[in-house]
Amino acid sequence: MRFGEAVIELLHDHYGVDVVFGVPGVHNIELYRGLARSGVRAVSPRHEQGAGFMADGWGRVSGRPGVCAVISGPGLTNILTPVGQAFHDSVAMLVLSSTTATPDLGRGHGPLHDLADQAAVARTMTASSETIIDAEAATALIAEAWHVFTAGRPRPVHLTFPTDVLEQETDSLVPVTDRRHRPEPTAIDIETVAARLAAATNPMIVAGGGTIGAGVELRALAEALDAPVVLSGNAKGVLASSHPLCVGNTLSFAATQQALADADAVLVVGCELSDADIWNGGHPIRLGGTVVRIDIDAAQLNRRLVPDLGLVADAALAMGALATVLVRPPAIGAARAAALVVAAQAAHDPAFVPWLDTLAAVLPPDAIVALDSTQLAYAAHTFLPCEQPRSWLAPFGYGTLGCAVPMAIGAKIAAPGRPVFALVGDGGWLFTVAEMATAVDEQLDIVVVLWDNRGYGQIKVSFDDVGACRIGCDVSSADPEMIARGFGWTAASVDRPANLGAAVREAFASGGQRFIRVKVPS
Repeated sequence: MRFGEAVIELLHDHYGVDVVFGVPGVHNIELYRGLARSGVRAVSPRHEQGAGFMADGWGRVSGRPGVCAVISGPGLTNILTPVGQAFHDSVAMLVLSSTTATPDLGRGHGPLHDLADQAAVARTMTASSETIIDAEAATALIAEAWHVFTAGRPRPVHLTFPTDVLEQETDSLVPVTDRRHRPEPTAIDIETVAARLAAATNPMIVAGGGTIGAGVELRALAEALDAPVVLSGNAKGVLASSHPLCVGNTLSFAATQQALADADAVLVVGCELSDADIWNGGHPIRLGGTVVRIDIDAAQLNRRLVPDLGLVADAALAMGALATVLVRPPAIGAARAAALVVAAQAAHDPAFVPWLDTLAAVLPPDAIVALDSTQLAYAAHTFLPCEQPRSWLAPFGYGTLGCAVPMAIGAKIAAPGRPVFALVGDGGWLFTVAEMATAVDEQLDIVVVLWDNRGYGQIKVSFDDVGACRIGCDVSSADPEMIARGFGWTAASVDRPANLGAAVREAFASGGQRFIRVKVPS
């Protein structure tokens, strides 16, 4: 077989890869020959940026690394925005690209798609980015990628293959079989942390995206401590919003920040405590009493704050062990959590509340929600409930526009039996509008709501806040419904919350690709 075929065979047979998102081209045909040979599903977006966002959404929902295949040069540079997003949010992603043939690598000969050093271009936003020139390098670097995905802090990995290497004849690649394990806490570690937490009378937990696979353990620990749980945006759903100890992702609200400052012990698990969640002008958050931090990434333990105790460990393993030795009778934890939820709800802009109440009433409890950067989505991020992990796709940390529709496509492919909903703005929607065609090609049932405030609404507010003259904010798609219909979607328009509720309910009941435009009142 060709080397490109052998790479895909290895990924399919040994690592379980069964879906690849990408755009085929002359320079990666051998990878695509491998997809056909191995029976891997090839999803073709309309742009490599769409491929990356789809792989990101697929990975967040499935819990497995999303895999992409792109061509050399522009194929790689086009996908780097979603790669940056995945890096920011610690999402596993494998990007396979072709690159210039080995006689031309780095020599400035000017072949098609040439970059001076393609691997170096992606290195700052990946766990690793390497050029593969032989079978030994391929098996070792693919194995190393899976170590990153499964045994450490997951982040994207980029592997690039010269075109002549992809075309070489080879035998099947022999996989590297050694597997690393996630770091486990020692008995002494658990005893020490448990003693500190047990002494607290007013404890709280802050759980981040690093707890995404540890929902059972987080719930057990919260109940053992009787501690309210504050979630980062990437952890939304890890503890169900309906759980009496769940405060939700309310780190940006003053009442929650004050409660954390007043606590006599705060356990921070798998969380960066970044300004994307705290939203306080870039200042570190104040945490009261004893601060314990658990993270799989040793480098993260002392960033933004220095804890009293720091433990490098897998979140599930550490919280599970702590829950078995900590037992506190339920007291006031639920009441404290409920008060913070009420305070957060009361702080929302009243202009958005009727729309959010409507969505909360009609979204199915098992829905997967993808949010783009737009005003109603920002409010929904903290207002709407979420009952299951791996259901809330809101990458506001990196904050790019246009991610929601392709992420929803990836999510639906990962979980075909679950309802999928995307909320987008009229400005950001245009960034990746072409991916609506992909949803039709793949015959995916997706509901998209477009919040049409006729331009970059939040940016207009930002100009006003600093007394700057608005410029460049009045963008338009003229007729969004016609555009959606042109891609094969069923489209409707509403201008009141009650009508939105009816339209969303009917869209989920009818299936197919459903587009609902909200004409935001001026």
